[in-house]
Amino acid sequence: MNNTNIRHCPVCGASGGRIVHRQRFLDGPLCDGYDVLVCTNCGMGFADGIPPQSKMDRYYSEQSKYSYDHMDGAESVWDIKRFEATAEQLIPHLNTQKARILDIGCATGGLLSVFKKRGYGNVFGVDPSPGCAASASRLHGINVRIATLSELYRWDEKFDLIMMLGVLEHLNSVKEAVNAAARLLSLGGRLYCAVPDVQGLATCPNAPYQQFSIEHVNFFSATSLRRLLAECGMDETGAWSWNIEWRQGVWEPIVSGLYELRQPFVPPYDTTTETALQKYLEYSENEDKGLLRTVESLVESREPVIVWGAGTLARRLLANTRFNKVNFVAFVDSSPHLQSRSLAGLPVLRPSQIYERTELILICSISFEAEIAIAIRGQHKIMNRLLSLRGNFLS
Repeated sequence: MNNTNIRHCPVCGASGGRIVHRQRFLDGPLCDGYDVLVCTNCGMGFADGIPPQSKMDRYYSEQSKYSYDHMDGAESVWDIKRFEATAEQLIPHLNTQKARILDIGCATGGLLSVFKKRGYGNVFGVDPSPGCAASASRLHGINVRIATLSELYRWDEKFDLIMMLGVLEHLNSVKEAVNAAARLLSLGGRLYCAVPDVQGLATCPNAPYQQFSIEHVNFFSATSLRRLLAECGMDETGAWSWNIEWRQGVWEPIVSGLYELRQPFVPPYDTTTETALQKYLEYSENEDKGLLRTVESLVESREPVIVWGAGTLARRLLANTRFNKVNFVAFVDSSPHLQSRSLAGLPVLRPSQIYERTELILICSISFEAEIAIAIRGQHKIMNRLLSLRGNFLS
C-alpha cells in the first residue's frame, strides 16, 4: 500500500492525512490491512485503504460475529450490563413509554429487550444479518428487519429515538449512515450514537492493536463525534464518556451522545485524537512484547500447536510477527462463518473436529479468553493442555 490517501475524511470530507500506523492482516475477510490516518483538516482518526461500503454490507450480512453463534444467539452478562447502562442514559430523555424506538445494527436485540422489559412496547430493530434477526425474534420476541444502512432511505416510518451503538466505527460511508438515520426521526426525535472513545484506548486493557481490527475503521473522540453529527445538521443535547467492562477483565472506553435536528455547534479542530492514537500505539507495542515472548517460546520448542481463534488477533500476528513460524497443526474457531475456510494454509476446523486430538491448544484471544476456556472444558469436554497468549497455562 502506498502513501496516497484514497479515502476522504469521514467527518469533514477533506482529502489528505498523516499516517500514524500501518495495520496488516493475513487473509483478512475484508482486507489485508490499512493505514491509520489523522485528518489534517479536522483531526479525525480513520483507516484508509478499506473496501467500499457495499462490500462491508455483504460482510456484515453474511459473516456477522454479532449473532453470537457460539452462545446460541444469547448475549453475555457483560453485554446486558452495557445495555442496562445505555438505557439508564436514555430513559430520562423519553417523554412516554409509547415512544417508537429503533436500534440500527441491533445484533440479537439485547438492548431493545432491556427497553421492552421496562415497559417500552414500540421497539424495533434493523440488522444486515439474517442470523441476528432470527435470534432477536426467538430470544426476545423483537421484530428485526434485515436491511443495510443504505436501504433505510426507502423507509417512510418515523421514530422518536433511534440508536446506533457500535456502528459508526465500522463504516466506510459514515455520513450517509447518519443522514439515513436522521431522516427517520419524528418531529423532536433524537439520535443516540455510541462509539469507542479514542482518548481512553491506552488505559483500557485489551489485546494490543485490537482497536485497529479488521472491522474498526473510524476512531472517534468526543470532539470528532460531535463534529460528525454537526456536519449532518444535528446538535448535541446530551453527552457521556464512560468505561464499560466489555468482557471479564477487558474494558472498553465509550463516548456517546444524543442529538436532534437543529442548528448545530461545529467543534473546532480535534487536538486530542492524534495524541491519543500515539499513546495507544505505545501501549500496544509494550503489551505486544508479552505475547511475542509466548510466540517465541512456541517457535523454539517446535511443539505441535492447535490455535483456537482465527480472528483479528491471529491474522495480525501471522502478518507481522514470527507467529507464522509456530508449528501449527490446526486452527479452530466456534464461528461457522470461519469454519471450512483456510488460514496460513490450514483449514479452520469446527471444535468437534479436534475431539480426538491431544496437542497443546493455544487460545488466540484476549477478549474472549475466559469464555473460550470455559467452552473448551465445559461445552466441548476437551481436556488438552490450554495455553494463553500471555503465557499462562489455564485449568
